[in-house]
Amino acid sequence: LCHQCRQAKENILNGQSESEKITLMGEGSSLIAGTLSADLKREDLEETLLGGFFPLVDPETIKKRIIRKGITELGLPYEPEPAITRHLGWFLEHHKEDAAKILKKYPIPDLILFNGGSLKPVLIQERIRSAIRHWFKEENTEIPGVLENPDPDLAVALGASYYGLVKTGKGVRVGSGSPRAYYLAVSKKKDKSKDRNHAICLVERGLDEGSKIELKDKKFEVLTNQPVAFDVFSSSFRSGDTCGDLVKIDDSLTSLPPIQTVVQFGQKGVKTSIPVHIEAEYTEMGTLSLWCRSLVSSHRWQLQFQLRAASGYIPGPAEVTDREVFESSMVENVRLEVCKAFSDKIDSVGSDKAVLDNLVKKIAKIVERPKEKWPLSFIRSISDELLKLAAARTLSPVRESRWLNLAGFCIRPGFGDGFDEHRIKALWKIYNKGIIHSKNPQVRSEWWIMWRRVAGGLKSGQQRQFLQDITLLMMGKKGTKVSMPPQERLEIWMAVANMEKLLVKDKIKWGRLLLSEIKPKKCRPQHLWSLSRMGARELLYGPADRVIPPGEVSSWIETLLAQDWQNPRPVGTALAQLARRTGDRMRDLDHLLIEKIIDWMTPYEFFISDLRFLTKVAPMVKQEESTLFGEALPAGIVLHVWPASFCMCLSILILKLVYFMAKKSFRHQGTKTLRI
Repeated sequence: LCHQCRQAKENILNGQSESEKITLMGEGSSLIAGTLSADLKREDLEETLLGGFFPLVDPETIKKRIIRKGITELGLPYEPEPAITRHLGWFLEHHKEDAAKILKKYPIPDLILFNGGSLKPVLIQERIRSAIRHWFKEENTEIPGVLENPDPDLAVALGASYYGLVKTGKGVRVGSGSPRAYYLAVSKKKDKSKDRNHAICLVERGLDEGSKIELKDKKFEVLTNQPVAFDVFSSSFRSGDTCGDLVKIDDSLTSLPPIQTVVQFGQKGVKTSIPVHIEAEYTEMGTLSLWCRSLVSSHRWQLQFQLRAASGYIPGPAEVTDREVFESSMVENVRLEVCKAFSDKIDSVGSDKAVLDNLVKKIAKIVERPKEKWPLSFIRSISDELLKLAAARTLSPVRESRWLNLAGFCIRPGFGDGFDEHRIKALWKIYNKGIIHSKNPQVRSEWWIMWRRVAGGLKSGQQRQFLQDITLLMMGKKGTKVSMPPQERLEIWMAVANMEKLLVKDKIKWGRLLLSEIKPKKCRPQHLWSLSRMGARELLYGPADRVIPPGEVSSWIETLLAQDWQNPRPVGTALAQLARRTGDRMRDLDHLLIEKIIDWMTPYEFFISDLRFLTKVAPMVKQEESTLFGEALPAGIVLHVWPASFCMCLSILILKLVYFMAKKSFRHQGTKTLRI
């Protein structure tokens, strides 16, 4: 139906026909009788498109400030104003003074370059040109001209190809620089209130990508060994601000997601402030790298802000807040240790193993943190070094095993940092080449563990390819089971279970296979963990449409409840995830089955914490997420967070509820005095 509507729209707008018939066939015995059809006419299409999306609008229409509801349904944050011409008018209105100042004329464009398939029809192009003229109501009735673009559908691809040629020295680079100015919030030392009501301009509008900024004429202080926030703002229409200018934070600045962290300095961790110079780099990858260079030592700290993702909110599976930022020389020392451990200069197998076995301990000693507490930016810097050293896997099974182990640990869970997509892309090239020392059991186990750890960063197509590649390995030909070590098969099951973007039909197929292998006498807790991840009611990073239907999971649960378990603990934990309440009717199981599970779990005291998932809708907490992922997440990854304001409101609500309940109780007992 969608395809027919698109084809009909294109045929009419391209002038190939005046009307199109759209037909939706029936099914089964009602193939003919159940057929539905409708005629789409040009006048109806033009009225809908031009009137709804490209109307002639006036500048008197004030842009409303949209205040979104605190609780919303699952979905994308769509723009509430559908009129594209109104957005164009607001944009040109913002730059009206710039055009008058620089061009000495009214801000109507001389020429318009139309780009993309949606703007291909001449009808829409003419309406946009007329709408711009209508907005400004100038005496001159001439509408903007049109720049020739023979193939709007390929405009972006051609531009990207040409840019690639420019990077190799061919062609002419045409650059407009940064479309926005970026500012860093600062507090004045004389201001006792410590309010950050001023910001310093780091990137001025029009600054070329790849530029480096140094603010040596200004002195700053950075607070160390204590929680601090680095707030960043942007503006697409402020003009005249140059790098280093101090401006007041007002409505002309748009707040971007801040970095909340701890800047580590010194061995004793004493809270202090040290004088620093601010250095920044506006990269071609769309990041703002900020450096704080100490004026009393040789230390440097780096922070990175993802500007392109922040300029328009892109909902993702995780919010990232690095809890600590290590000093640059410390990070560099760790990189050197990693490079030295995986270099080809170590000849002896014994010394090779000793160096690699002690690598994690050596890193932990340098940063004075156990590996479970290494912050996100730090482990990602190690992963970047490991990806450069991927060829070291060929030297020995020990090196490949340690490389896979450390790479998986440092890139887990596959998302959370702005460049994780590029890291996963590099890692996927390694997947396509396969295991090098395939006969080594430890290497094979580490291979599956790594893909389990980074599964969250794989695209749905990559996860399905992974599944297809292991089909013969796990199922054999004609249902025969392939012989392999039990531990390796278990690691594969855990890797499959962590791939939440798989199609529902694939999850059902593999879930049934796993269920057939789960027997009370031979079952291990990891098998039940894997089954609960496949049939989970609430996914950690996958979309809601990849949740297995309640009917299928109910049959799994009935199978588990019908068996006699020597160790009921992992079974109950799995049941709690399979039947967890979400508040969504499409995902929640029948209440009678949930009551049956509760009755099965109630006699055991160790299920008290698990029972809460079956009696009410309980949000995930940090400890639970780590358990479901199979290990602790890196410091800095937050998957489900209740905002502080929400927690405060909830606390007040609970206190009021307690008060009125107590008051009612005291009145019932005839007591006059009430103390809380």
